[in-house]
Amino acid sequence: MKDEPERGMETIIRVEKLRLKGSPLEGENPQPFFREADLSVSGGGGFPEDKYGGFGRETGFRVLPYTVLDRYDRRLVDLEFPSVVMENDFLKAEFLPGLGGRLWSLYDKKRKRDLLYRNPVFRPANLAIREAWFSGGIEWNIGRFGHTVHTCAPVFAGTFHAGGISVFRIWEFERQTRLLWRVEFTLPPDSPALFAYVRVDNPAPDDKPLYWWTNAAVPQTGGTRVFSATNELIYFVPGTGKQKTMGGGKLPDIPVLPGRDASYPALFDYAGEYFFQNDKAAGKNSGGFGLPWESAVYEDGYAYVEASTLPLLYRKMFCWGNGRGGKRWQDFLSMPGEAYLEVQAGLAPTQLHTANISGLGIVDFVQAFTALEVKPETAFQKDYERARACVETLVAGQIGEASLQTALEAGRKRGDEAADILFTGSGWGALERRIRERQNGGARRESRFPGGLSFPDESVGAEEAPWAELLEKGALPPRPANHTPGSFVTDKAWETLLENSPLRNGDWLTPYHLGVIAYERGGAEKAAALWKKSAAALENPWAYRNLALAAKKQGNVQAALEYYKRAFSFKVPGGRLDKSFTEEYVPLLMQAGREEEAAVCLAAAGPEETFSVPLLEAAATIALNHGDDAALDRIFSREPAHIREGDDTLAGIWTEREIRRLAGTTSLSDAERQVREALSSGALPREIDFRMYTAGCKI
Repeated sequence: MKDEPERGMETIIRVEKLRLKGSPLEGENPQPFFREADLSVSGGGGFPEDKYGGFGRETGFRVLPYTVLDRYDRRLVDLEFPSVVMENDFLKAEFLPGLGGRLWSLYDKKRKRDLLYRNPVFRPANLAIREAWFSGGIEWNIGRFGHTVHTCAPVFAGTFHAGGISVFRIWEFERQTRLLWRVEFTLPPDSPALFAYVRVDNPAPDDKPLYWWTNAAVPQTGGTRVFSATNELIYFVPGTGKQKTMGGGKLPDIPVLPGRDASYPALFDYAGEYFFQNDKAAGKNSGGFGLPWESAVYEDGYAYVEASTLPLLYRKMFCWGNGRGGKRWQDFLSMPGEAYLEVQAGLAPTQLHTANISGLGIVDFVQAFTALEVKPETAFQKDYERARACVETLVAGQIGEASLQTALEAGRKRGDEAADILFTGSGWGALERRIRERQNGGARRESRFPGGLSFPDESVGAEEAPWAELLEKGALPPRPANHTPGSFVTDKAWETLLENSPLRNGDWLTPYHLGVIAYERGGAEKAAALWKKSAAALENPWAYRNLALAAKKQGNVQAALEYYKRAFSFKVPGGRLDKSFTEEYVPLLMQAGREEEAAVCLAAAGPEETFSVPLLEAAATIALNHGDDAALDRIFSREPAHIREGDDTLAGIWTEREIRRLAGTTSLSDAERQVREALSSGALPREIDFRMYTAGCKI
């Protein structure tokens, strides 16, 4: 189909295939990863007194009942993703139902350019709650602090007609919070804007925390300037380590970027972010637009614009920065020379805050995405507030408040309309529906599932099948101990079913899963007893691993090592346990000072080029201590596929090696000074330079 169809075309929705180079996702880590405490947060200079409520709440790492998606590397192969294309005379949108419903691209047909950053490759990296994440397009984040559990997973997708227009809907059941979410897209024939109606339903009677951030990636140029409904900000103070500190200020001048206009992301020399406090824009602003909005304007006056109804009040800007490490991150997530920034929209003042949804409540809003043109001399005048007001006037003309409110009312009216399913998500929504019907005596209408969202029984697949059998037959199906434990559950309804299931000879799986639930809730002693019961019923490496993890958390490294040894003594087909055991055992051996044993495990772990970051770090430390420069140079020349934001261990090992080299010919202080100078001039190998902030750091 041509990009320029005849005038007045009706909105078209069709299924296509997106083909591009990428790194395939090749499985999941079979181990459960348990929750951690909330982050340590503090308010720095200028942090608003009225923004301490909910600050730091629900920010701790949590992945269960989901698994970690860490089976990928840096290979680029030909990939194909099913997509849904939606277009009218003005815009062409392409969605990826198999990847969280990501809006992969939004093409401006009139001006023949992309509104969003369209990544030329699919390159997963360790940045999401479940690890695997990719950059580009618009991501729909629900659940918890971080990139959503759905971002690299399939969601339901379907179409229907309502109010005389075509609607494309994506939806899923979020298992951590047990909330249901949907996003419905409309592109009226005469509209230059794509509308997204977002609705989150809480089917339970208790209040729950609610996290939502719409994350849009847009191209970044040297002169891109960012605007929103206010100039009042909360910003991250960089370089504070594990203590997350935030301050308050106003654009264009913020203390962490002295002497520079912070509305230009390219002027950041570190990975920076700030949050527009649009609740401060009381009443009508000077531009006559009373709703929240955000825009990224380019040197030629072309602008990406997003606006919404309430309660989606707050906006964010994130950039990787102009430093060597930030540029490295952008190349790592895409291809060399690619640059983007993120303009986001959320329900809470920052991403370290959490909103709420009431029991049996609904939170909904509409967002509109479009392009407009601004006179460059207007958008780039030195007076930021005047420039902001001028952009706001254009936003008001392009996306009127009335159009947003009309889209919101239309979304609410069609809430019970069912969609014709094009793509199927997980089967957990179907199981949740069955549990609720069971709890309500089989009355489906009392299950409090919202209308319009279909979770058919046919969506139950291999991942959910054992739990469907528990629900239907009262017990998990038998499972050999040399198989993985399968998927996980954590909520009370499933725990009760497990507790009521009959004990069978050799059933290691039921006490194993009960132990996972107990430990996730903080019941360490109960969990340990259940895992010991699991191993006694049938020896299995999975219970030993969890016992090792629990012993390590209590500070008993020796006991943890003994449990891992028991796990490795378990015989499996092919003679090798899943690599997750080695990835945890080797760092623990290093912690205990048992480098020789760690080296033996590394030698048996397979080719070095397949090592995950923990194994690379162990191998590099051993090479450093043995003076093996050839091994170090080999490690430092390889891209670590699973490097995490803020992980500078490999860079630190390189730094220590250089200091030791120089210390043989000069004083230690002179050696450290020379290495710091070398770091600032770019001596750190590019492959391991992922420093997001360097000022005042040791490396």
